[in-house]
Amino acid sequence: MFPSLGSMVIELTILAALIAVVIALALYRFFIGKDQDFHIHMTAGEQTEVGKQSTVATRLGWIDKWGKSLTVVTLVYFLALLLLILYKSWQQSQNVILTN
Repeated sequence: MFPSLGSMVIELTILAALIAVVIALALYRFFIGKDQDFHIHMTAGEQTEVGKQSTVATRLGWIDKWGKSLTVVTLVYFLALLLLILYKSWQQSQNVILTN
């Protein structure tokens, strides 16, 4: 019924790579977020804590931006691949009907 997935090895490999990157970013964000400090540091002795908070917040912002972007790209690529598979399947079913 479905077209041969062997002919789509490259496309499926790209999809698997995109999913792996999204999962890796989610795990990276989880481990960076564990070090996040939600307390407000205002005294002079807490200058190093303020720097750490700023670094973690900057890193989390970068991860969130790329994570969202790559998730959308992965989803769009998955849907396009699904439509391609369905189209090829429909095309093959039309050929079977016409030749019989």
